[in-house]
Amino acid sequence: MAIEIKKAIRSVDGGQIAPIYYLKGNDQYLQSLFIEKVSSTLFVNGPVDKTFLLPIEMSGKEIVDRLLSTDLFSSRKLFILRDPQQVRGKYGEDLLAYCRTPNQNHILIIVNNDLLDSSVFSKSIEKLIEPISVQTPFERNLKSWAFYFFNERKKSVHPRVVDMIIEMTGDSLHHMQNEIEKLCIWSGERSTINDDDLDQFSGWRRNSQRWEFISALANGNLDKSVSIGKTIITENETMISLIYPLTALYQEMLYAKMNSGTFPHYKGYIPISRSIRQRIPEFAKKFSRKKLEFALKQLERIEKRQKTIFCDDESELIKFIYNVLG
Repeated sequence: MAIEIKKAIRSVDGGQIAPIYYLKGNDQYLQSLFIEKVSSTLFVNGPVDKTFLLPIEMSGKEIVDRLLSTDLFSSRKLFILRDPQQVRGKYGEDLLAYCRTPNQNHILIIVNNDLLDSSVFSKSIEKLIEPISVQTPFERNLKSWAFYFFNERKKSVHPRVVDMIIEMTGDSLHHMQNEIEKLCIWSGERSTINDDDLDQFSGWRRNSQRWEFISALANGNLDKSVSIGKTIITENETMISLIYPLTALYQEMLYAKMNSGTFPHYKGYIPISRSIRQRIPEFAKKFSRKKLEFALKQLERIEKRQKTIFCDDESELIKFIYNVLG
């Protein structure tokens, strides 16, 4: 059972800093929040000594050597190790040995993006350290986070605005915070944000139209897809800007199709609104596996053409819609 991040942060605020923390979950905001909380508490009266240890850039030997190194002044150091399961073999064992008897002057924060990881390392370290959950909260808890982000910026907000923001950006707190920050900056000196502000906010309007278009495509609605597609491609989208979310849409529907209609646990940010993502299994039933694979190949070809020759975006998009839905 993982520790709630609020409980872990209260402990840090109280000055109780452990030599090792193990974060599990893929929400970048919660990861950064906890790391910065430990850092600000640890280095309140001195320079920050923070080092990121990345297995994709460093060998297992270098990572272990950094953790074991000491200096003459026994100064405190903060290490952040991402994807620990990638440290394998002898150095994976050495890392676990370090976790059993850590250097008391070093603070190690281990970050595993995969909440469901059941690798040998993950099972072994959880016997030593209780993990802290940094997974994106469930929908019922997202409202309090949204209001918190607005309050941070000294803005009051209508509950309907919060509901709309959760629907569009509730896939991660990082995404939600980023959009709320842009909306608050756009609103200027006004202290209250309401429905009209959300409608007028150009960046939000763009996202809203994009998700309406993606929803129409996912529903197999040809006429609506063409109508909205023509509008957004001439107003505020390009074919290149649509390729990433469209590819994610058809990939997720294909995954659901391959998993007998269930939506598998995702390990990272997916550029699809929460409301659409929750209906992926339903949408996948409207397409055959062959059609989904065909759509992905079409998007791959469009991307190559966009990067090599001049193409008319509207023609490319309408052609794609008719190829997939027509």
